[in-house]
Amino acid sequence: MTVTVVSTGGTIASTADSGGDASPELTGEDLVSAVPELADVADIDTREFSNVPSAHFTVERMGELARFLTELDDDGNVDGVVVTQGTDVLEESAYFVDLCYRGETPVVFTGAMRNPSLPSPDGPANLLASVKTTTDDHASGRVLVAFNDRVHAAREVTKTNSMNVDTFRSPEFGPLGVVDESRVTWRRTPESPDPELTVPYDDLTNDVYSAFVTADMPPEHLAPAHDSDALCLATTGAGHVPPKLVPELRSISENGVPIVATTRCPEGRLARDTYGFPGSERSLQEVGCYYSDLNLQKTRIRTIVGLAAGRLDDVFDRPGERRR
Repeated sequence: MTVTVVSTGGTIASTADSGGDASPELTGEDLVSAVPELADVADIDTREFSNVPSAHFTVERMGELARFLTELDDDGNVDGVVVTQGTDVLEESAYFVDLCYRGETPVVFTGAMRNPSLPSPDGPANLLASVKTTTDDHASGRVLVAFNDRVHAAREVTKTNSMNVDTFRSPEFGPLGVVDESRVTWRRTPESPDPELTVPYDDLTNDVYSAFVTADMPPEHLAPAHDSDALCLATTGAGHVPPKLVPELRSISENGVPIVATTRCPEGRLARDTYGFPGSERSLQEVGCYYSDLNLQKTRIRTIVGLAAGRLDDVFDRPGERRR
């Protein structure tokens, strides 16, 4: 069995310079050579996709990565793919690929919280766990994230701690499985409501404005959304905003800018018919907001992909259509 390691940069590929500042320098071959146990699991091939910090990873590059992974899936000599990336936007890249990739070759994203120059770097163990995951039959056709011996669905996982090695979690539903010694123990199969999309990568836009609603937030904070391709809004609670935001949201919607609402809570979904006060979920529906069941960063990725595919109405539910 052959597993291809696609390196893109990030902490897992970083080394410290004389001043102690870490930056990506290691190649895929460097990462693989540091884990000799990989040879006991599969034949390892390496591909250099990029070598950049996670924060430098653009939407355009995500599209290029999805296209590259599709090419690897077409290669009959590749049985599994591991993508190493910086953790800051790993959940967004993995979910972008999950929306666009239709291959049968399993794709597992991983990275590290401690670079190789620090005591007890976690990159080697994460890489080994990821390769083990790709070789398991249950991983076929899936886009996953393996971190700290847990296996997560790309759609559900999120980074929960800025520095701790146990940062990647799947709130509410938990991991799909765990890596125990040489095997993966699976405990559930994820259900995804996302439709299959054909995405013209040249039509991708990063001009999707995102805003996190806070107490007494001034309407002026949403002004940039008027000139964007869409607005993604993390509301308080089950879909509530300060009432003074409602006229601004209505104006944005009337200007032809789609609004996709979600909750800023790490678990749960937006209410549909519980509250009716000004600024409640009823107001969002009357404005014409789409509903998302993902966190704000993934809601933005889903919006970007939905816009490029021209299928926003298929990608998100719009309960307000019943009230308009």
